[in-house]
Amino acid sequence: MDIIKLLPDAVANQIAAGEVVQRPASVVKELLENAVDSGATDIQLIVKDAGRTLIQVIDNGKGMSFNDARLCFERHATSKLRSAADLFHITTKGFRGEALASIAAIAHVELKTKPADSETGTLVLIEGAEVRAHEVIAAPDGTSVAVKNLFFNVPARRNFLKSDNVEMTHIEEEFYRVALIHPDLNFSIYHNGKLLLQLTASTPKQRIIAVFGNHFKEKLYPVEQETDFMRISGFIAKPENAKKKKSEQYMFINRRYVRHNLLNYAVETAYSELIPQGYRPAYFISIDIDPAAIDINVSPTKVEVKLQDEKLMFGFLNAAVRKSLGTMSLTPQFEFDLDKSLTPPEMPAQHEVAPPTVGVNRQYNPFDTVPAHPRGGFNSFGGSFRDQTSPSGWEEFLKGIHTEKFAPPETTQLEALALDAEPDADSLSQVPEQFDYFVTGGRYIFCRLQDRAMVVDVVHANERILYDRYMDALLNTPVRVQQSLFPTTITLTPAQADLAESLKGDFLKIGYELEKMDNTHFAVNGTPNDEGEEGDVQTLIENALDAFKSNQFLYKADMRRNMAISMARQKRGRYKPPITFEEVRALLLQLFACQSPAITPSNKTVFHVFGPDELQRYFE
Repeated sequence: MDIIKLLPDAVANQIAAGEVVQRPASVVKELLENAVDSGATDIQLIVKDAGRTLIQVIDNGKGMSFNDARLCFERHATSKLRSAADLFHITTKGFRGEALASIAAIAHVELKTKPADSETGTLVLIEGAEVRAHEVIAAPDGTSVAVKNLFFNVPARRNFLKSDNVEMTHIEEEFYRVALIHPDLNFSIYHNGKLLLQLTASTPKQRIIAVFGNHFKEKLYPVEQETDFMRISGFIAKPENAKKKKSEQYMFINRRYVRHNLLNYAVETAYSELIPQGYRPAYFISIDIDPAAIDINVSPTKVEVKLQDEKLMFGFLNAAVRKSLGTMSLTPQFEFDLDKSLTPPEMPAQHEVAPPTVGVNRQYNPFDTVPAHPRGGFNSFGGSFRDQTSPSGWEEFLKGIHTEKFAPPETTQLEALALDAEPDADSLSQVPEQFDYFVTGGRYIFCRLQDRAMVVDVVHANERILYDRYMDALLNTPVRVQQSLFPTTITLTPAQADLAESLKGDFLKIGYELEKMDNTHFAVNGTPNDEGEEGDVQTLIENALDAFKSNQFLYKADMRRNMAISMARQKRGRYKPPITFEEVRALLLQLFACQSPAITPSNKTVFHVFGPDELQRYFE
């Protein structure tokens, strides 16, 4: 008895859809790439309910004829391949002829298209691979594809979708991947009727800044390298802007976004001696290579690729990034892509230009104890001269650098530090008024308390202190806000902006007053008035939002805890390490006033006490 049978077309299409369409962002990718291949110069992406209800892409490309509009929904129907040899010279994005057929199998699809040389357009309606309409209509030039009720006939797949915020983040990521490598095209994205981002044709650097914010303008180094084998162009971020998460890493080959571990490793190893371990640099790199040297027909999503000569590409890319890091860190950067409207007016023809003058103090003697100066004892940087050769001068210079020493306490105030006892929060709640200590590595405080030595991690201590402070502010007493005379403007991605808007009340309670200006810009009108701020607010808020989003699954039931942990982890390293005895004691007092001073809210050790037995083990 024969048991092997051909699958019905509807079932085969749904199986193919499971490979091509994994979530709404997969539909966005395929439709945007088709729009780019059509020769469009203006592309709109319209989304409702994070793609569950509607995903629509409208372009002004060349459109399709009446017959092509229907044929494009058939499997393996494509205008981009004619023979098997064409597979090795692919220069377009979509070529397999599976995307539209797979999408139509699991959604309601409405296609409207019209070529520029045609008087009428075409309408095609498909529901679950069944054609409901194919007729002539009036339509503008170009193509509009609306995908409605995604996974309506595959409820199991629909149930596996994440929250709207998560799915929208994936959609935005696919949008960025296409928009970044095509800066010469106009793009716009709408969600639930609201314009999230509108991009006009520009240069590659301006496109990066338009997507990720003006703060990226000062973070980028250009990368340029051309050989007979390949051409590398794009931008890399400065080492000091590296992050712990792999965000803002974009690799393109022949204007197609790809993921390739070896190429990513080539970039990261170039930073190996410039950034801390565990941090990842941002980069936007485009590689142009002979299409025959790359195989993109590896997976249905066409993101994974195979390279003909991986080692050669690794070497060229690594060298190009190293060259950029070496030259740009030593050479000032000039911005040539300036807005002409910001160019100052030309100087009048009759205006006389006075040549600059330089004043020279010919009486200056570097060996004088108090050097003579024509401006009353102040140098050109605004600081006063002092006697740097006298003992008092050296003492002032060395103040705070040498180890502070104080007499040991006369009475026992930390009984938990006895030889046979472990310290607890209650016994550590009182810090002696005098004790020996020193700070090393700019991070660790070593204290001698009674007969034991204790080491405190300053960064972890700050995290614990800040977390307790933020939880108290969110639940009880909000932090006082210091209004800014000149508010800071920060730029966020659309997803970050939506999250910031929903958390605006919590930000205010912990001391940050945010005011939404438009879809991606916020004004920071106030900051906490009792905290020494280090670093820029843009990076702080941006990283805190990313951390909050990453922790949503872990702290889903407690948003306030998530908020406190996210902010505490971002700010824990922004404080200067304590140096003086007063600073060290103040930090310990704040730490031991916390409910759980021994561990951070993310379960990292804050301090460790060494007993005699433990110290002895080091010498055995």
